[in-house]
Amino acid sequence: MPSNISYDYEKALVAYDEATSPEEKLAALIEMQRAAPAHKGGENLRRDLSGKIASARREIDKRKEQTKKGGGKNLSVPKEGIGQIALVGMPNSGKSTLLKFLSKVDVGIAPYEFTTTKPEIGMIDFHGAKIQLVEIPAIVQGSHSGKFNGPQLLAVIRNADAIVLVARNTEECAILSKELELAGILINKQKPNIKISTDNQKGISISGKQFLKCKESEFVQYLKDIGIHHANVVLNEPTDLALVSRSLNESLTYKKAIAINAWEDIENKGAEKIRERIFELLEKVLVYTKKPGREVDYAQPLALPLETTVEEAAKQLHKDFTKMKYAKLWGSSKYEGQRVPKDYKLKNFDVLEIYS
Repeated sequence: MPSNISYDYEKALVAYDEATSPEEKLAALIEMQRAAPAHKGGENLRRDLSGKIASARREIDKRKEQTKKGGGKNLSVPKEGIGQIALVGMPNSGKSTLLKFLSKVDVGIAPYEFTTTKPEIGMIDFHGAKIQLVEIPAIVQGSHSGKFNGPQLLAVIRNADAIVLVARNTEECAILSKELELAGILINKQKPNIKISTDNQKGISISGKQFLKCKESEFVQYLKDIGIHHANVVLNEPTDLALVSRSLNESLTYKKAIAINAWEDIENKGAEKIRERIFELLEKVLVYTKKPGREVDYAQPLALPLETTVEEAAKQLHKDFTKMKYAKLWGSSKYEGQRVPKDYKLKNFDVLEIYS
């Protein structure tokens, strides 16, 4: 390798080494080729990069064909309750201890590794709402590539609504996070705010060019390299080729996650505090309902997305409530039983009474 490579080349090389998909590798290789030395001493490097770019394009085409044919069956756990949370940890990390503590389910706990050989399920109650916990058998370094039934276990995690990393220290958290990332499960990251539409479009048009962190010609060529020749692209954040690659990678999934040290948190925080942290992962609010002149139904709360309005909640209760006259609220309103407008955004543990 030529000794006078640039900072941009080194940065792209790091991105290439960390890439987890052919699309990401292609994006990094194009950046490396752009930043490679142009003098005669860099000929071999540029030739090598051209070969790798061609190889990455072939890999992309191959994966597209495999996707069309479909893959094998994955292990699955049917969802129950208001959400499914995967408990993910390394051997002897305390997953079974945590599951038993929170749900009272009878699971095997032993001082040796790999006690859990199949997903174990428990239900926890959070103020009337039921949350499903799924203990995943131990994840280890190499799980993403097939070790100890890793792909099947990671498929269960991919299907969950959120993740609890059960770890004894930051090193275990880092290993688990990396295994998930290598399997296309990104925790606590947002999907890139990039929209690419190919419907009724001739050529490639770009809105938000001020966000481009590469040359427009390179951006357009990258899209063509991965098979997109006609598209309307809307950029809403600083965008390089790696970010575009991530936005187009349909194999990636984004999950909320927290880390719990089972033994320390059980002792110091207790069950209710841990349940609260787990519930927050679902990004929902619990709303209780009551009929005029009757008691509040605390047994079956509505589990609604954050920012849900009174009108949206009414529609979920009953189709007739689409013609609601007004609603009263106890909880987040200024005073108990206050009339609130249809666009009022409900808060956790609100009590709602609807008049139609």
